[in-house]
Amino acid sequence: MRFGLLTVAFALLSITLPSAARKHHRNTLDDVLFKNARNAPRAQPSRSNFSAADDPAELVKRDGTKYVFMHHIVGNTYSFTQQDWEADIRQIQAGGADAIALNIGSSSWQRDQVASAYAAAANIGANIKLFYSFDFTEMPCDIGDVVARVILFANHPNQLRINNRPMISSYAGDCFGNSGWASIKSQTNGYLMPFIWGLEGQFPSWDSLDSWYCWGCAWPQGNQDKTTDDDNYYISQLGSRYATTISVWMFTHFSYKNFYQRGDNWLINTRWEQLVAMRNQLTFIELVTWNDFGESDYFGPIHGAQPDGTTWATGFPHIAWYEMSQYYITAFKTGSYPQITEDVIYYWARPHPAQATASSDGLGKPSGFDWTEDSLWAAVFATSASTVTLRCGSSSQTFNVNPGVSKLKIPLAAGQITVTMVKNGQTVINKTPTDFTFVTNPTLYNYNAYVGSAKSGNVSPPATTTTTSTSTTSTSSTTTSSTASSTPTGTSFSYLGCVAEGTTGSRRALTGASFSQSNMTPLVCQSLCSGFQFAGVEYGVECYCGNSLTNNGATGSVIPESNCQSSCGGDSSKKCGGSWTISVYTKGSTPPPPPPPTGNQWNSAGCYVDASTRMLRSFTTSQPDMTTDKCINTCSSRGYTMAVAEFGQECYCGSQLFKEGGAGVPAASGDCNVACAGNSAQMCGGGWRGNLFTSPGTTLTKRHTKHMASRKRWLSSH
Repeated sequence: MRFGLLTVAFALLSITLPSAARKHHRNTLDDVLFKNARNAPRAQPSRSNFSAADDPAELVKRDGTKYVFMHHIVGNTYSFTQQDWEADIRQIQAGGADAIALNIGSSSWQRDQVASAYAAAANIGANIKLFYSFDFTEMPCDIGDVVARVILFANHPNQLRINNRPMISSYAGDCFGNSGWASIKSQTNGYLMPFIWGLEGQFPSWDSLDSWYCWGCAWPQGNQDKTTDDDNYYISQLGSRYATTISVWMFTHFSYKNFYQRGDNWLINTRWEQLVAMRNQLTFIELVTWNDFGESDYFGPIHGAQPDGTTWATGFPHIAWYEMSQYYITAFKTGSYPQITEDVIYYWARPHPAQATASSDGLGKPSGFDWTEDSLWAAVFATSASTVTLRCGSSSQTFNVNPGVSKLKIPLAAGQITVTMVKNGQTVINKTPTDFTFVTNPTLYNYNAYVGSAKSGNVSPPATTTTTSTSTTSTSSTTTSSTASSTPTGTSFSYLGCVAEGTTGSRRALTGASFSQSNMTPLVCQSLCSGFQFAGVEYGVECYCGNSLTNNGATGSVIPESNCQSSCGGDSSKKCGGSWTISVYTKGSTPPPPPPPTGNQWNSAGCYVDASTRMLRSFTTSQPDMTTDKCINTCSSRGYTMAVAEFGQECYCGSQLFKEGGAGVPAASGDCNVACAGNSAQMCGGGWRGNLFTSPGTTLTKRHTKHMASRKRWLSSH
């Protein structure tokens, strides 16, 4: 969602760090980001219009409370039901977080999902609290709208309140100015904790803010380990009003952003240790994020929506990192590290060498690919002295560890990972995850991390349990079932084809039962769906069962197989659906597949802005007899899920909507005013305007590109 180098841009653009801190950044960064700012004095904290009663330090003095928040991206929850929210809330609460920051954008459906989140928390009687984190890079700066949304849930039993005031956070918000935030505060009695970049040296004039958190301080800025230099800089300006962040990883691989941010040397452990050590200066810590799969900085299980084209998250669980964080969360809140009562080995690795060349990846290596080493990382939590062996392929090393936490690593080599622990001659851990193999010849680039854990006394995952890292730490299986109207006989399934999910309600074409397991294959799904007519695998790890394929607006029609290209979590040689497409198996004889969707089956998304960068980039054609049906059929026959008719006779195809250079955003319907060359009764866009159509089941997934302005500034210097 956001890029850690953003911190460099906003933290250093108008300040002077001590030379000891600045020397860790590349010289080119110094040239660009310190320009016109090297002599700027450091501003001192100010409380001119800031009530001492609102000071987080005063809150701590009164009751000793320290808070840990989890950042949850509502924009990735389009398909969520209230049960999905309940599962997330239970899991986040179990890990020790006090509240969930609901990051919300402009899409109208996100309002409903926020309401569903609050309803879910109330329904399960959760103690955890919720609060808005408005994303003002993706929604208008409308004071009235913000006030109305906050007031709607201000008195909800699960609303986070600080000093009896509803917490209000944001990503960006300089558009309001200090006076705008003051107005929001006065109308809601809110407690304000936004992240707004560019305020360095100006915090005294933003005295409406009760706190301010540093988004990018979670990651190191360049090819060096994370330090607390940026934290200390902001503390020098904000004092106890400063809040900060922690994250696990950062990698994204889209055509419009393709980078890896250094995560080596146990970033998650080191960052926690830093924050525990400086806990007397902190009240709020936010974990970023629960579900930003597109940028690999997720603590939670992989479910919900992923940005189109995300190939690096499915099959790469991170939940063990959150489970490990419980130890540090307790230390941050209490001031003492808890006693370790269970032996656990947490381990993580990337799937291929940093210098490897991918055979079928047209984007090339991400920037920062050479900022990482090829190591298997481990954090061992031992109750007593033990012998631990780490192995990856032919690489192996044995360590003697003492009680407590030990950070270990070995070089990676082709093959599987095995971790073992021996105490007094007895093997108490021996784990080889079957869903990860380090390869030297990747097809696509992936600098994400596979994260697992192994606990003493349970080393083999049950066949039907979702393994997020090992069976002993897995709780992410989500199963919902309803009574079938009839129970078909027989157990033999045959392949029907790739089918689009629906367009209404939950969008699920199959509604009998659902499962999510990291060892998913078609056979696993068929076994789970033995009592139903249809079994469908989706998004690599999901399984859906039912006796009808036409629920929630689904047509049941077979679409081109190119739409179901997600590798199965349990067998990468097999395909398990795609994003909102499902590989369906049926009992009995296989019916003839319906024809591909025609133009009148696709949905009109309206008039959209285009630019020279193009919102759809996979295929283009220009024909003197162009119609909307002809454009749709052109794109559908090639397996694409989006079509744009433009300027009377142009047609553009793709399965990903790009939003660069002003393209890919809705325009007024009257802007698409050029008749189609082949049918004057139809409109085919206009000048830099296009009529956008989508195949059944396709959603225009929101992309989180808000940090890119800073990143482009940085790239322009290289």
